[in-house]
Amino acid sequence: MGIFDIFKTRQKQSTVKGAGATLYPDKIVIETVDRIKDLYGVISTNVTILDPKADSALLGQTLRQHLEKSRDNLKKTTNIDGRYAAYLKAVGFNNRKEHHRDAFHLIIHEKDDKISLAPTINWGPTGKNRGFVNTKDQPFVVDVKASNTELGDALRQGWAKCVCNFFTG
Repeated sequence: MGIFDIFKTRQKQSTVKGAGATLYPDKIVIETVDRIKDLYGVISTNVTILDPKADSALLGQTLRQHLEKSRDNLKKTTNIDGRYAAYLKAVGFNNRKEHHRDAFHLIIHEKDDKISLAPTINWGPTGKNRGFVNTKDQPFVVDVKASNTELGDALRQGWAKCVCNFFTG
C-alpha cells in the first residue's frame, strides 16, 4: 500500500444538510440553512412560503428541496447580520419582532440517511434566552426514504412539540 492508497481509503466525512421550518398563524416558512465548517448554521434567502393548511405531501416535498440546496463546510462568514437582514426581506418581515411573533420553529438536519426535526422554544427577539432554543424533547427522526407525506406529518408533529413564549396582539 502506497501513500496515495491511504488517502483513497480515508472515509469522507458525512455531509450535514440543514433547513428550518416555521409555522405562523398565516403561513409556513421553510428555509435552507447553510453550515459553516464544523460550527453552526446560517440562514439563507432561499425560502418557500406556504399556506398553513398546505397538505403533508407538499410540506415534505418542499422540505426535501431545501435540504438538497443546503451547503456544508462553508468558510466562516463575517456578515451574519447582513444575511439575517436579507432573510427577513425575503420572507416579508420588517424586523426580528415580526420574525418571532407567534412562531413555532423546527431545526432540521439531514445526516447519514436520517432527517432530524428538533422542536424549539421561541423566547422572542430580545432578552437573555432570545431566539429559537432547543427543547428538552428528543428530535423526531425520519428515514430519508420516508414518503413526502410521512415527512410532512413529522413536521406537523414537531410543531406540536414547539413552545412559543412570544405572542403579540
